[in-house]
Amino acid sequence: MSTRKTAVSESFYQELIRHMENGEELSVRAIYSLFPEINPNTLSWRLHMFVKEGKLRKSGQGYYTLLENDGHYGPGYDYLQSISRKVYDIAVDYGYDFYITGIDSLIGDLLHIPEKYPVLIVIEDNGVKDIQDALVMNDLLVLTEKEQRTIGQSAMISKIDVFILKGRDFSLAVDHIAQKEKGFVDLYYAVTRMEYGISIPELSRIYQNLQRNRSIAALKIINAARDRGVNSEINWLMDLNKTPKKAREFMGYQITGV
Repeated sequence: MSTRKTAVSESFYQELIRHMENGEELSVRAIYSLFPEINPNTLSWRLHMFVKEGKLRKSGQGYYTLLENDGHYGPGYDYLQSISRKVYDIAVDYGYDFYITGIDSLIGDLLHIPEKYPVLIVIEDNGVKDIQDALVMNDLLVLTEKEQRTIGQSAMISKIDVFILKGRDFSLAVDHIAQKEKGFVDLYYAVTRMEYGISIPELSRIYQNLQRNRSIAALKIINAARDRGVNSEINWLMDLNKTPKKAREFMGYQITGV
C-alpha cells in the first residue's frame, strides 16, 4: 500500500475509533452515515482489513467495536463477592457450561453495591441438577426457577443464597462471567420473575447508569433478551427514550388503567 493510502486509511481509523472510545458498538449502516464521502465498497474493505489486522472486532453481524478493553465485559473473578467465587469454584469442576451473572457482572457500573446479595448463575440444562446438588452439599440454599414457581412469594425467598437459571446461549460470557448486557437482562428477569431481592427502583437506577456509562451494546442486549425470552420487553425499554412524550403518557394510562 502506498504511503499516501496508508496515511488516509490511518486518518479514517483514528476518526472511526473516536466514535467507539467509550465502548460504543457501531453498525455498518451507522459507519456509512458517519463517512458519506467514502465509497461504501472502500469503507467495507477498510473495515475488513482493520479486523484482519486486529484493530477492530466484529461484535455481531454487521456490527463493529474496538478489540481492546471491551467495556462490556464483566469485572472478572477477583471482583466477585466471596460466595460467588465459592459457587464459581464448585461449578467449574463439573465441566458444564455456566456463567455467573446479575450483580456480579455489573459491579463496575453500580452506584450502590449491596453488602451481600444472592448469587445468580446460569447453567446448561444437563448440568442444573448436578451443580445444584453440589451447592446444597456445601451448605448453600439454592433455588431454581421451576422451584420458585412452586413456592411463590414465600418468606424463604429472602434466605436464598443462589438462584439458578437455565441457559442455552453462552456466547455472551467470558471466563464464566456474563458480559454486562447479559448480566442486566438476567438480573431483570430474576427481579421480575423470581422475586430476586432487588427493588424495581434500584433495577431502574442500574439500567440508567449502564446507559450513562454506555455499557450496553444494542446487538448484545437484544441477543441476551432473546435468549432469556424477554426481547419484546427489552426492545420496548431501549426504544423508550425515542418515544414522544405524549406517546409515553398514553402508555402510562394503558398500564395503570386510569
